[in-house]
Amino acid sequence: MSPAPAAPAVKTTEKAPKKSSEKATDKKGKEVEVEPVKEEPLDPLAEKLRQKRLVEEADYKSTKELFGGATDEKNIDTFIPKSESDFLEYAELISYRLRAFEKSYHYMNLLKSVMRISMTSLKGADAKDIASSVTAIANEKIKAEKESNAGKKKTVGVVPFCLT
Repeated sequence: MSPAPAAPAVKTTEKAPKKSSEKATDKKGKEVEVEPVKEEPLDPLAEKLRQKRLVEEADYKSTKELFGGATDEKNIDTFIPKSESDFLEYAELISYRLRAFEKSYHYMNLLKSVMRISMTSLKGADAKDIASSVTAIANEKIKAEKESNAGKKKTVGVVPFCLT
């Protein structure tokens, strides 16, 4: 009898087990908790110290968040944009903050003032570029409103008159 063919050797790389406090980054760039790798405690005292450290880290994190320490989410007050994508994200943060007031009577004046104050240092060509962008947005909105109004007028018909 010949011995059975041996299974092909598989390379295994040993990695240190991840701690439960480590974080990974998902597709959107947000940090998510990584589930800890199950391992046998080598020493009951070491396990007790590890549990204590995890509790202290969680307490520290919650205390830091409670008293206004740095958090993982981006804040308009602390965010410093550097790249084009950072500036787009910063624009979203600003618009989110401004849209909270869109029900106010003074919202239009707020937007006009923000644009006027923000554009004081721009050159004429840059201001014209921004104006054309705003005009394009306005034209799209007007066109959409006309289409929705035209659709409503078509559905409103003559009410049938019945003589009984």
